[in-house]
Amino acid sequence: MDTPHALHDTTPTRIGWDASTLDPHRPVAQARRRARTWVQEHWRLPELADSVELAVAELCTNAIRHGDGLAGLELILGAPRVYAPPSLRVLVTDHAPARRPQLPTCGVDLLSEGGRGLHLVATLARRWGWHRTGFDEKQVWCTFELQGEGSGPG
Repeated sequence: MDTPHALHDTTPTRIGWDASTLDPHRPVAQARRRARTWVQEHWRLPELADSVELAVAELCTNAIRHGDGLAGLELILGAPRVYAPPSLRVLVTDHAPARRPQLPTCGVDLLSEGGRGLHLVATLARRWGWHRTGFDEKQVWCTFELQGEGSGPG
């Protein structure tokens, strides 16, 4: 049931940060912190905060290491649709559209310091993928399914 506050909730369902607004010396740490704060405090989804924070960290790190730099981060809170449950989507934009993100096909070395990021994202999220957004950028995304009817703003 909607409360009077829910009818007039002005909390946006889409939030994003251009890389130029993040600390150039610690962009991943700041992106993680902003994403966690938004998910936990503004959208009141504490059960997703850890998973979203980790996915943001992995995708932003990959954008910096393999994507010629982090261009931006977006979070989208999607309302339920006829054939889709409510969801939260994380989109990270980088500057290397020709570099396709792929899960390694052979076993992951658990002692290695790299190569596990997309596996973590694939394990935490309902789905993940990528698409080009233009001539010089791509977005790598993942989607989290929201649990319960009372999830989200309101």
